[in-house]
Amino acid sequence: MWSYSRPANASILDVRDKRKLTEELIALLPDDQRISVASAMPSWWHNIRRNGGMRLTTLGYQTFVEDLELEHYSYPIDNPRIFNQQFVLALDRKMQMPYYIHAAKGVPKQIIFFGSQEAMMANLYGNLQQFLDNYRP
Repeated sequence: MWSYSRPANASILDVRDKRKLTEELIALLPDDQRISVASAMPSWWHNIRRNGGMRLTTLGYQTFVEDLELEHYSYPIDNPRIFNQQFVLALDRKMQMPYYIHAAKGVPKQIIFFGSQEAMMANLYGNLQQFLDNYRP
């Protein structure tokens, strides 16, 4: 099980430091599966910019779940019509921990959260749009 803890004096932006997180996770991989940070960044993350969102690619998701066996939480998407460009951008701006959007035939079916707090909050709201509208990291 993996949890990302930050020092008491770190700012919230440190959680979204994908490069640092990627480096730490690569170190957890078995020697024969380790790749460079330069290879992992574009293959694990949709947006590799420093301040870009925490959305994982399919390969990133598979690495997190299958190779690293990180704890994750599924949230079903009851209304896939909410998934427009604005909604995905809001996810990118607000999510502090990695997440993956699982889709079948191009239709979003569930969000996989890798942060227990964000998963719990989404579950409590029971509505992804309300969760995003009210979530303040």
